[in-house]
Amino acid sequence: MGNRSRIVLLALGIFFVGVAVMARFYAYPTLAVAPPDQVAHTTSRTTQDGTVFVVATQRETRLPLTSTRTVRGDVVAAEKISKALDRKVVVFDTAVVTDDDPAYEFPSEDDAKRDEKAPLSFVQERVVLDAHTGEAVRWDPDPSKDNSGEYITTTLKPEDRKRPGDPVFKGHEGLVLKFPFGTQKKTYTFWDSTLRKAFPIEFKGETELLGLKVYKFVQEVPKSEVPQVTPLKVPGALIDLKGRPSVEVQRSYQNTRTLWIEPVTGAIIKGEEKQIATIDYQGEAKITATDATIGYDEATVKKNVEGAQVDGRAEGGYQEKASQLNLIGYWVPLLSLILGLVLLAAAGFLWRRPKARRAA
Repeated sequence: MGNRSRIVLLALGIFFVGVAVMARFYAYPTLAVAPPDQVAHTTSRTTQDGTVFVVATQRETRLPLTSTRTVRGDVVAAEKISKALDRKVVVFDTAVVTDDDPAYEFPSEDDAKRDEKAPLSFVQERVVLDAHTGEAVRWDPDPSKDNSGEYITTTLKPEDRKRPGDPVFKGHEGLVLKFPFGTQKKTYTFWDSTLRKAFPIEFKGETELLGLKVYKFVQEVPKSEVPQVTPLKVPGALIDLKGRPSVEVQRSYQNTRTLWIEPVTGAIIKGEEKQIATIDYQGEAKITATDATIGYDEATVKKNVEGAQVDGRAEGGYQEKASQLNLIGYWVPLLSLILGLVLLAAAGFLWRRPKARRAA
């Protein structure tokens, strides 16, 4: 074989090794980022009626519950904060509405009975996340000059938003909406909106959902007092203290949160929570505020695995996204490196062979 053939083999070998390096260390990190313009909707339901304390009737009531989460990316804020922090971040506004009406919609501003039509539970947050790891990033600019800072609130009033440093909100921490790309089989910390802090979430094994490999993580949130802006008071009659018109109480909460994670993308494919919240007086539970197990419905899980169009936008589809990332991050580098090394070895062998013949 002539010198030209050996040079071709050498060039091809160098080319494929270069492809392996570029795919693993440039293409994969470029693609393995959370999209800043992401919009996602999830729906969770109770399989059996949950117990909730209904303020309007002042009673513990068994009700079917539906919880809807909307996540919407803020591209402009993400670009600004990424530049300010010199790191790639994404910014998401989230809203979680829980009610016994599966089609609940907030009443209009001019509705005279707006407060009476409030949902059973509402939490709205703005979170800033590392685009690669999903970890919360602290961002707390002066709100009088910049309204892009993280916050949490349980009302629609902007003045009620709690920002980092508030007595009941120090800022987001841990994982919030997703796990890292290339999720490991280990313990992470995951955010709990009710207690406004992160708790460990442990890897518990592998399983499949609709044919997709997922990692199962379980988080035990211990019984804790819920942070309150002002002391919580209830009529004494509600806790068997009929002679007292108003009594200061505490709200306690605990949760077992189970998440099923697609490990390549770090996406949450399915979630389930077993929540218990009580109204306590002098350390004793007097009222069950919430006792329910609620989890993603089948349509949400199917959308997360296979993908679907929602309001004209593609959502979910993490089976395909994981395959694409796995191809770029693992198979292309591996096969290109093997092929490149084989070609370089062949070129080296052919280059030495003529010398060995002359020596003979």
